[in-house]
This record gives sequence, C-alpha cells and structure tokens, in this order.
Amino acid sequence: MTEREAVVVFLTNMAADHNYESAAKFGAVRPVTRGNFPVFKHIRLIEEIAETLAHSNKEDYLAFSGSGFIGALCLSMWLMLHKECRALLFDRQQNAYVLRVVKRDALLIDIEKAKDKANARLP
Repeated sequence: MTEREAVVVFLTNMAADHNYESAAKFGAVRPVTRGNFPVFKHIRLIEEIAETLAHSNKEDYLAFSGSGFIGALCLSMWLMLHKECRALLFDRQQNAYVLRVVKRDALLIDIEKAKDKANARLP
C-alpha cells in the first residue's frame, strides 16, 4: 500500500440527500457505495466494497450511512484488514458524526465470554 498524507473517511453508502459535512471534519470523504445499491447482488457488492476498502489504512475512519447490510459488510471487511475500526456514527441529537472505536480483539474476547457463559448454563 502506498503512503498518502490525508486521512480518509470511507462512507459506507453516499446518499444525495444527506449532508456529510460533519464527517468531512475527520478527513476526506470517499464513498464505498453510492445511492440505492442492489444489495441482493451481494457478490458484486462484496467485490466493490473490497476494492474500495483495500485502499484504507488504520488511521482512516469508516462512517456509517444508508443500508445496514452494506454497513455490516464494510465493518466486517474493515476488521479483517485492520485491528480496529474508527467508526463514525451519525447522532441525530448532535446533528453530527461521533467517533466510536471497535476493536477486533475485544469482539473476539466478548464472543468467547458469551460462549463460556452459555456453555455454563448447559446441563
């Protein structure tokens, strides 16, 4: 991967009717998908997401907008590429994107704890 100076905000799905000004405060906005993407054509969707997120690095952000399915695929791929995701979620009360960090290792630990707890309840 080549070095680049600017931090990028990868936007899961760019909609024409949404203002992304508060996301742009974190870096240069780059859409992963645009508009009403046909989510049932999931193979093409996965390819497009992978092609775009392959240009991401750990200092970048992933801003969530639009389809939950697209957002889920983007986060899944992001955490395969990087140890953590600097996720930007839109807060309607603040009318702005807010930062939340999701760490792959923390998710794996929580899964193991939940499995241990579930197994402890078995007869």
